[in-house]
Amino acid sequence: MKYRWLPRIAAIVCAACLAVGVMSQTVFAGDDSQAADEYTAELPQATFVVLGGETDEATPSPEVTDNRTSLPLYIGEDYAGECTLIGTQPYVSVASFLKALGVTGDVNDQGSALSLAAGGVVLTARTGQAWFECNERYLYLENGAQDLGGTLALPLEQLVKCFGITAAWDRVQWRVTVENTQIVPLQSGSEFYDESDVYWLSRMICAMAAEEPFETKVAVGSVCVNRMEDGGFGHPENIYQVIFAKNQFDIVTNGMIYSDPTGDDVLAAKLALDGWDPTGGATYISGRDMGGGYQCLALLGGLGFYTAA
Repeated sequence: MKYRWLPRIAAIVCAACLAVGVMSQTVFAGDDSQAADEYTAELPQATFVVLGGETDEATPSPEVTDNRTSLPLYIGEDYAGECTLIGTQPYVSVASFLKALGVTGDVNDQGSALSLAAGGVVLTARTGQAWFECNERYLYLENGAQDLGGTLALPLEQLVKCFGITAAWDRVQWRVTVENTQIVPLQSGSEFYDESDVYWLSRMICAMAAEEPFETKVAVGSVCVNRMEDGGFGHPENIYQVIFAKNQFDIVTNGMIYSDPTGDDVLAAKLALDGWDPTGGATYISGRDMGGGYQCLALLGGLGFYTAA
């Protein structure tokens, strides 16, 4: 199961296949055409990278670049409309994006809410919510879904993930280019989420954050996910091994781990398993200050989230 993207690797791979004129040397360097062909042959699905921005300190951030709030979207070399910058993310109308890709299906776009079934993708989203659902997966939205003139828009990065295509935002030429339009629908929730992981993680969340705000519930779940990826916890293979590791969580010894989770607890577990981490990488949870040996990364609700200092 994959919990995190590998943006550095994706940036190197995608840079080889982009047909744009100016690229950051920190993304792809050298003129070895054979190596470039090898990168192209290994091009992964569902990648969105930023070129000439995050890796180049000399390139102005989008907030200060001529105060621009939009940028053109190209499908290959064909102009396909405009993306709207919200925060630091290019947003695009979902309905317009499907039309540009030539994908047909059932789309109900009410501006504040959208549902669609097209290209093997079943998606629902609404404004005022920090996530959306795609193929029974729950994906985090930092700036939420947006109603742009009566049509619902999502970050292009998330749409790329849903449809399994490749795209890049070139902040030198100031354009977004979709290079690979072969649709590979996002893996379904029934295949992606391990039932045992959801079962135990939702109970962990219920036991530790029953009365906490929803974001705090997700944060509790993300700590378990982070422990699975951190080499300092004995390399657990699943959520059960994280929770029931010896002398780690009081909820195991006091029996609270067996509390029945609510629907919100289950949803928070799935969001954590799909990569939302409100803590920024924490591996410890405490209701009190853990002291000088630990660094507090986030205080959410009544809980603190820490990492070893």
